[in-house]
Amino acid sequence: MAYPAVLWVLGWALLAFSIAMLVPAFVGLGYGEFNLAQTFVVAAGITAFIGGALTIATKGTSSLVSRREGFLLAVLIWSVIPVFGALPFYFGEIGLTATDAYFESVSALTTTGATVVSDLDNAAKAILLWRSLMQWIGGLGVIILAIGLLSLHELGGTQLYRRALPLGEYDSLPIRLKSSVAALWWIYASLTVLCAVMLWVVEIPAFEAVCIAFSTLSTGGFTTRDGSIAAFDNPIAELILIVFMLAAAVNFTLHWAAAHGRWRFYREDPEIKGVFIVVAVSVAILMILMAFLSEEQVVDSLRSTLFLAVSFITTTGYTGSNATILWATFVPVLLFALMLVGGSTGSTAGGLKIMRFSLLFKEAWSELARLSHPHVITKVRYGQYTVTDEAIRATWSYFIFFMFFLIAIMLALAASGLDIRFALTASAAALSNTGPALDLVSGMNASYSSFTDLSKWVLCLAMIVGRLELLAFVVLVRLIAWHR
Repeated sequence: MAYPAVLWVLGWALLAFSIAMLVPAFVGLGYGEFNLAQTFVVAAGITAFIGGALTIATKGTSSLVSRREGFLLAVLIWSVIPVFGALPFYFGEIGLTATDAYFESVSALTTTGATVVSDLDNAAKAILLWRSLMQWIGGLGVIILAIGLLSLHELGGTQLYRRALPLGEYDSLPIRLKSSVAALWWIYASLTVLCAVMLWVVEIPAFEAVCIAFSTLSTGGFTTRDGSIAAFDNPIAELILIVFMLAAAVNFTLHWAAAHGRWRFYREDPEIKGVFIVVAVSVAILMILMAFLSEEQVVDSLRSTLFLAVSFITTTGYTGSNATILWATFVPVLLFALMLVGGSTGSTAGGLKIMRFSLLFKEAWSELARLSHPHVITKVRYGQYTVTDEAIRATWSYFIFFMFFLIAIMLALAASGLDIRFALTASAAALSNTGPALDLVSGMNASYSSFTDLSKWVLCLAMIVGRLELLAFVVLVRLIAWHR
């Protein structure tokens, strides 16, 4: 295995991460949080030292890496970098334990949004910004991972993933990653700036608008207040967030194509249609429930149910002003299903992804047709493509692995003392990277800070595995086992 090439890329990633740490340091200085600003500067220095040492030690090594090295790099990025991201949480005034600091850092970088930080309303500005900024960085990393690695190796049914961004199929992994970042970062950043400005225009404080924009485009779900988005009591802001959550849950290469004048990619992409169909059906169901449970006006009901459906299908996990409907017994079941389905491939959203869900549904429908006509020859189509048996098998494999991990994590959490329903919800929230959904879906007054350290480490593994699309982790383990 070409370890030097992997460490070289990891070293540069740490160097870039250390620069990002200076942003909350300057914000801390601006808000008079001098001790915390100093903590961020020291953490940035430590991160830069380790990153620089790795790049210098591996300077001049070959950039040609195989499939195995690519998956190893992905695992290292999402497991090692959170160690450095946790330094301000551990050494800063927030006073988290080592386990809690790593948990918060993993949750941020994987854009899960599960938090052990309490009293956000009075938390230091530098800490609030760092949590959201890490989610934003993690969201960009997720897009690059999906485009630069997973889709090229056709894992879990991504044979049908439509990448509108042209990349060199035979280029080395570092070159592909660099090309992806160069092409997409400005799309990602532009949407973030636009979201922040629009929130500020509708009277969300500037600092909070920036933090929420970071979390929205990464579909991370961290907010600056304990009551999530509902704490702002701003219906117009919720409508703005609906638009940007949907934009974040769309394949980002389609945004790139649209920015270059090729708008037809939006119209032709089956996943976009799938997202809107799922949202429309969910809103219709929630509206019916709302009609029986609430006396809200129709417009307010539509906005609140739309916000709830979009928040969960995009795996963001925000809570809007829809507390009444959450008492309905069926609603947690629907939210549970939405967060498992997730958004589009190549987006920042987690979950199974609309593409895989659509293929599974189409294949199941095809099998039902064969029951009535055993000798009929049916072909599953996805958009303009005829789906091969290989793609169907890969999709079923992914689904089976997802359910296996879900059950395994649930049993591990239950063994640590959690209620079984609580354990199921927490494992699904971690695997689908929808951390804020825990209390809404479980129907219990939930807090990750009350979990045991063992439970938090299990959830850290679940968040990382879920963010790596499961199979990247499984393939790496198999490749290492075969090539000892």
